Amino acid sequence: MARTVVGITCDIKEKLFESEKYYSEKIFQAGGIPFYLPMTTSDKDVSSVIGNIDAIIISGSRDIDTSLYGQKKTKKINSLNANRTISEILYINKMNRRKKKILGICGGMQLINVCFGGDLLQDIKTLVPDSIEHENGASHTVKIKETSLLKKILEKDKLKVRSYHHQAINSLSLNLIISAESSDKIIEAVESDDQKILGVQWHPELSNSRGDFNIFRWLISKR
Repeated sequence: MARTVVGITCDIKEKLFESEKYYSEKIFQAGGIPFYLPMTTSDKDVSSVIGNIDAIIISGSRDIDTSLYGQKKTKKINSLNANRTISEILYINKMNRRKKKILGICGGMQLINVCFGGDLLQDIKTLVPDSIEHENGASHTVKIKETSLLKKILEKDKLKVRSYHHQAINSLSLNLIISAESSDKIIEAVESDDQKILGVQWHPELSNSRGDFNIFRWLISKR
């Protein structure tokens, strides 16, 4: 049986497409073949690329342009290269139309929500003053929804995670359902009804836990 090819989105840093090695390491360990994606804004070129991949990771490290979800920018926003966002939206929409698996990690989960019509909290500390710590690798527990795809993947009701984000999902897209939350009701994971889309707010690629590794096993599974 052919191994699953997993596309991984990248940052655009001047003349470079750039991404951390941990994504590809986990894909190799799970039995798949990683492929760092060209961040093109050409509709035709994205269509050509996704014809040759089976699944995709929408990677982290970004604040999304607030105009994409109808809000005014605050001083807390650290926007990334606009062409990266345009490229990732093309990849998300085309992979979704072809019913190929999509995994969004941290900011990648947030972008999936925005892409499908949801919006974001621009800064958790400002807008949810009683929230727990979510930045700088803060450790906390997320509660997994009982009937969720994520519960089947993790085989757990709760998971200890480390957080590296200051933004979060506010209004959830109608295309998605919540599959995990933290104690302060910040959305920590989402999924689609057809179980082809999964988004997690933490970074499973940085974890050595069996549960987190199962996320990558799900991604490369042909089921």
